[in-house]
Amino acid sequence: MKNIDFNFVADIYDAYVPMDFDIEFFNKYAKAAKGKWLELMCGTGRVSIPLLKKGIELTCVDYSEEMLKVLEQKTIDLSNKPKIICQDVCALNLGEKYELICIPFNSFSEITDREKQKMALVRIFNHLSDDGLFICTLYNPSYRIKTADGQIHVLGRFPLYQENSLVVSYYNQYDDMTQSVKGMQFYEIYNSSNVLTGKRFLDIHFSLISQEAFEKMALESGFAIKEVFGDYNFSRFTEESMFMNFVLKKR
Repeated sequence: MKNIDFNFVADIYDAYVPMDFDIEFFNKYAKAAKGKWLELMCGTGRVSIPLLKKGIELTCVDYSEEMLKVLEQKTIDLSNKPKIICQDVCALNLGEKYELICIPFNSFSEITDREKQKMALVRIFNHLSDDGLFICTLYNPSYRIKTADGQIHVLGRFPLYQENSLVVSYYNQYDDMTQSVKGMQFYEIYNSSNVLTGKRFLDIHFSLISQEAFEKMALESGFAIKEVFGDYNFSRFTEESMFMNFVLKKR
């Protein structure tokens, strides 16, 4: 069962997620790359394609078949094509080792069950080379909780195909008992005459993982903490940081 079923929005995902704020962060590691990379929970390739253009030998894994179809279409003309695999990170079984494994865009938090989070970390550990690095990006819970206020917010209006436009809104509500956020995203498609032609809804559910909890799971899975950055400019993590970007290695 998919916790967030991005199959429903794969064809419009790139329209409302055009971010590139983290690309240079991963490019810094690409400059020192000496082996194969594994990108988990890769989606439609927002991070994958810049890495491929850097010449990285990349395997892309996601559990959304439709998101991977979009990625495959976007890379059809690239000379450096990725290996694309549909698989759940909690059951990762590729039979290979990688010099660098990454989960961009806070996607690890989409695994909401603590036992499954541990399962995923063990699987990732088993796919990492002895001197490799694992980069896992997460929101700082104290920052993210502030935006989970139960109110409807408009994310924005975005250009879409054939002069259509897409309006995305959402609400998030924090549940202290489960330490997770639940909510819904709303998608409205308008034609060139600003007439509403379609609606979609997507249930959202993700966990907020504290630094202590993540580091405990990582250590139990065999990792050592190399770095924790609070942003994508390699600044040290503090309690006020928006992000917790972990760089792990094998102990």
